[in-house]
Amino acid sequence: MDTLFRSAKYLIFSFYRRKSVIPLPELTIPYMDLTYLLEGSMEYYLNGEKILLHAGDAILYPPGSVRKRTPSSAPAMYASFNILFPNDFQPLICGHLPNCIRSNTPVMLEAFKKEFTSVSAHKQEKCASIFAYLYYQLIDTVLDIENPHIKKAKQYIAAHLSEPLTLERIADAVHLAPQYLCSLFKKHTSGTVVQYITEERIDFAKRMIITQTNSLYEIAELCGFGDYNYFSKTFKKITGTTASQYRKAKLKIN
Repeated sequence: MDTLFRSAKYLIFSFYRRKSVIPLPELTIPYMDLTYLLEGSMEYYLNGEKILLHAGDAILYPPGSVRKRTPSSAPAMYASFNILFPNDFQPLICGHLPNCIRSNTPVMLEAFKKEFTSVSAHKQEKCASIFAYLYYQLIDTVLDIENPHIKKAKQYIAAHLSEPLTLERIADAVHLAPQYLCSLFKKHTSGTVVQYITEERIDFAKRMIITQTNSLYEIAELCGFGDYNYFSKTFKKITGTTASQYRKAKLKIN
């Protein structure tokens, strides 16, 4: 079994049907939050962006993101995981994950609930095994929905985010002409390849700023920015604040 999931701390797991949805205040979370919505609808905010979940959807908050859920008087059935991972683990997917609940997902959630509430000596290992299955199944489901070329390009970018990345290098890795890859990205993501890389690097930097003790110079380099001044300008342009101000503000929230 993946040692990552064995070493994680399964802080909270809740799986129930409610007559109404209770709110979650805006908070920067140090753990990963994954919620499956089986029935009803719920309104969330991820880093200030409003997300409406419908039955069959899920939402995944990576460590270091800002989470909020608004109250609702409508009934809903959902399952939520709060998991603290060691080191600098960042999930391969995050945000709104539409139509990702499979026919066996409720069964696996019930199995996790049974182990999570047990007093078994092997509780940790069993929970880790079930969650690993759910996590990788979720990744497969989400990526299968995407255009296969875009999926491969994103996978390549994620695997080489700290390295120099060029359009030609990515296109060569996914066996497409650079110009064609550009047109596909604009069609399926409403942005360019360069914009996607920059936004992914800044998102990665934001998470590292909250969860790691590295200096901002080190974080910039780890996120693929060879020039710290360029990192600073880009970070402020995208987030509206400097990296140092962001760190101070988010640590204060925690």
